[in-house]
Amino acid sequence: MVITIKELAAICGADILGGNPEQTIHSAANLDEASTHQLTFLGNAKYAGKLKTTQASAVLAPQTTPEGAVNVDTCLLRVADPEMAFIACLNRLYPQKVGSGALNPKAHIDPTARLGADTCVEAFASIGARATLGRNCWVMAGCRIGDGVALGNNCVLHPNVVLYDGVRLGDNVIVHAGAVIGSDGFGYKLRNGAHIKFPQVGTVVIESNVEIGANTCIDRAALGETRVGEGTKIDNLVQVAHNVRIGAHSLLCGQVGIGGSTVINDYVTLAAQCGVADHVAIGAYALVFAQSGVTKNIADKDQVMGFPAVNRKEWLREKAALRHLADNQKELGELVRLLPKLQDKAPDE
Repeated sequence: MVITIKELAAICGADILGGNPEQTIHSAANLDEASTHQLTFLGNAKYAGKLKTTQASAVLAPQTTPEGAVNVDTCLLRVADPEMAFIACLNRLYPQKVGSGALNPKAHIDPTARLGADTCVEAFASIGARATLGRNCWVMAGCRIGDGVALGNNCVLHPNVVLYDGVRLGDNVIVHAGAVIGSDGFGYKLRNGAHIKFPQVGTVVIESNVEIGANTCIDRAALGETRVGEGTKIDNLVQVAHNVRIGAHSLLCGQVGIGGSTVINDYVTLAAQCGVADHVAIGAYALVFAQSGVTKNIADKDQVMGFPAVNRKEWLREKAALRHLADNQKELGELVRLLPKLQDKAPDE
């Protein structure tokens, strides 16, 4: 979308200094990559030196930025929060696609399913018996919505998403391509040399404003429900096992794996490739660093890393001690090498 700098400033409440406010903006880019007719922003003061060299037509920057910080051809747009202002402008420059509100004749919709107003179902999607979809949902090509599934309003299912029978989604849920929600949990009992499946008869509940990445899998509960709380964001390739309960506004980064019946409280961050054992609890606002292995409960606001995961400061002390031990081992080896010579020089008794 093409829009003037003046219009963008109005969207984000920016003060305009210098440049030509009537110039048009066609797209956005980073500070050091932007060119004419592009918008950029200064999100970190350490990059302020790039303001003079950027070729962008407009720059969003903090209100304390002096007028002369940019070149004469660039509009300086001063705002309280450049990142949030940039997001608002991006949403205008790159408006999200919306569903057509039509039901493609190549989709299969069970006669007992109920669809809200302006809901779009694309070709080769399949909606099962007694499923209910709210208003303005968008089910893209190749999705499978099972029997008795319930979607709130404004949900978006990208291509080839699978929602097993009985899964429930709140409002404004986004599920990216290839994700599977509600497949059987991994539950078996060993008897007489064979693994006997424990029937997985629970469900999955995804609360409102959750976003789930591509090829992520969230298993249904053995009994009861697996639940993902309000506003939580889950990256690609994440595995959430049966009966896991994830609180509100947590972040699960790529390739995280969570064992069964674990509780993740509100505002937890699990960085990339973390592994969390079953039946543990992670406290609110806790941070688990990348590639850590959580094997026991973590307190609220704690920051842990390593395997088994321990408090970050403790882990760093242990690493420092290991390095010191390695240095001492070298010195000890040198002493052992010199010992025969020292014995030869020792005075006879």
